Amino acid sequence: MYIYYIYIAHNYKHMADNKDLLREFLAGGWLVAIVGAAGMIARLLTDDTKATFAAQLRKITVASVCSVVAWFLLENVDISSLLKAIIYGVIGVISPEIVTGLVKLAKMFADNPKKIVRSIIGMFRK
Repeated sequence: MYIYYIYIAHNYKHMADNKDLLREFLAGGWLVAIVGAAGMIARLLTDDTKATFAAQLRKITVASVCSVVAWFLLENVDISSLLKAIIYGVIGVISPEIVTGLVKLAKMFADNPKKIVRSIIGMFRK
């Protein structure tokens, strides 16, 4: 546990601040939105269900936003760029399920926050 704490503290000191992160995003991180959108376009092209153009455009936009959020979360993580690109694409493909799950979790938390907090604490006690 102590070694993990030292690792986290070391990485925290070497993380970029928000201005550097924004500069990195503008310099090339915005391409992640295209990767996420491409993942959703591939899903829509292989899907047999019919949807309106507006619904498809909405799904592509959500995939782009989810991939950008993932970029901000993973930018300072030490894993290979190829693995990160795969993660961004997969997040683009499954973004409707991600958003649906987050909304469901938020509604459950709004209904009974004590129950959610207890279950989270219980997971760490095991």
